Amino acid sequence: MTVRIGLDHYTIGHRNLSAEETLEFAQTHSFDGVQFLNPESIDRSLAPDRLTAFRRQADERNLYLEVGLPSPNPVRRSRQEDREITAAEHSRDLVRHIEAIAALGCRHARAYVGDRHDRFRTDVRWEVQRAATLEVLSILTPRLRELGLQIALETHADLTVDELVEMIDHLGPDVAGVTFDTGNLLMRLDEPIAAAERLAPHVLATHVKDAILGFTPRGLCWQARPIGSGVIPMPDILAILIHANPQLTLSIELHPRTYDLPIFDKTWLSFFPALRADALAGIVGLAERCHRRFAEGSLIRPEVVEAIPWADRDLDWIASSLGYLRTVVPYLARFEDRSPPECV
Repeated sequence: MTVRIGLDHYTIGHRNLSAEETLEFAQTHSFDGVQFLNPESIDRSLAPDRLTAFRRQADERNLYLEVGLPSPNPVRRSRQEDREITAAEHSRDLVRHIEAIAALGCRHARAYVGDRHDRFRTDVRWEVQRAATLEVLSILTPRLRELGLQIALETHADLTVDELVEMIDHLGPDVAGVTFDTGNLLMRLDEPIAAAERLAPHVLATHVKDAILGFTPRGLCWQARPIGSGVIPMPDILAILIHANPQLTLSIELHPRTYDLPIFDKTWLSFFPALRADALAGIVGLAERCHRRFAEGSLIRPEVVEAIPWADRDLDWIASSLGYLRTVVPYLARFEDRSPPECV
């Protein structure tokens, strides 16, 4: 089994590297590939010849190349541009990005529906945003099928696993799949192993990060951590994902900041109408495990970590995460050796 391990560009976005410099960074730091936010982060003009040339650069460095699509949620764009964006207009504008992804030689693109605030907005309800997103993707479906592309919707800080599966069922597995973010699941109160088991057949791409949970007066706070240092059951999750797709790439994504999860607030919890008691209990159990480790000194508290600027800890976090994966992944399972696909 050879699983390629790369880096999501967001992790080092603060370094303001060009796309070419990002490939060099990945190669210098012994990564196998890069996942970029969208084609515009490679070439703003989305020129097919430039994108094709960039793909050749990645191939020459023996790096896998993955890319994302701007959010297909027209409500987000309407808010950003302070005008109404219809599904028809948004889908028409996204066609250029889809064709750019094809020019890069990729067969899937990571996408997210909303950020960590969109679910809780009261001006446009979350179910309305999801329906609008489905309308956009449905309009794009014929072009996606023509180009042989799939949209890998992320377990971002927005969708629950139930909602994600519902969207894939609506669009069809030939059009939609999953970008599985190992750390974000806790933010949407999804138990990680159960989520992996349910989503594994649909996973096309990954964001691999660890995380911890701390108790607060409002409930919990979430914080990313280097892989192997938090409470995500990483070997179990990765074994499930790789068993379902031995060609899967693992793209490390790390970042600073803590995020508030006010589970003591009934209003906040009401935004999760399908939340199961056992799932919430599992999340609280992980927080309790962190609490014990804080007390014994084997886990650093979130506020202590956040006192260190991200630019002063990013390289250490990246290196330790890569080292953990290089050590653990070969022992997860033994799979039949297969040649990597032309584009992943």
